[in-house]
Amino acid sequence: MRNFVLILGLLLTLSNCSYSKSLSVKQQKFVNPIFYQPLEPLSITVGWTYLTPNTIDFRTPLDKNIVDSTGQCELIENEQDHITLLCDITWRNEKRKEYYTYIIKDLFMPNCWRILEYHYQKIEDFSRNEMHAAKYCVTPPDYTLSKSN
Repeated sequence: MRNFVLILGLLLTLSNCSYSKSLSVKQQKFVNPIFYQPLEPLSITVGWTYLTPNTIDFRTPLDKNIVDSTGQCELIENEQDHITLLCDITWRNEKRKEYYTYIIKDLFMPNCWRILEYHYQKIEDFSRNEMHAAKYCVTPPDYTLSKSN
């Protein structure tokens, strides 16, 4: 009887931990809401990108309505100036696990904050060399159209 009570207590504890972990994933939010904006490509070699703390959605460079690849993600870093996601990506029927780091770089134009995207398979492969990054544009939160625009 004692073993039964111990096993039942262990199962209840484990199920409670699992429930609270899934609840915390659902409640995750980016510290900086700028990362919820669609990432508009600054070149023709990448497409639009859409992020949430749990998903990533890449569109084709020629048509932002056509999905190129998607992934389920875990939010690894969540800072004001950058985020890192660890994602299980499905691309052309191939699955792989990759890290995606998005860094707010600088104000490119009055209506465009430049965002850099780095993707890599191992933490030690992360290179901050801007030449290896995809470049995107998002609207700064305090940007408003002036009469001249």
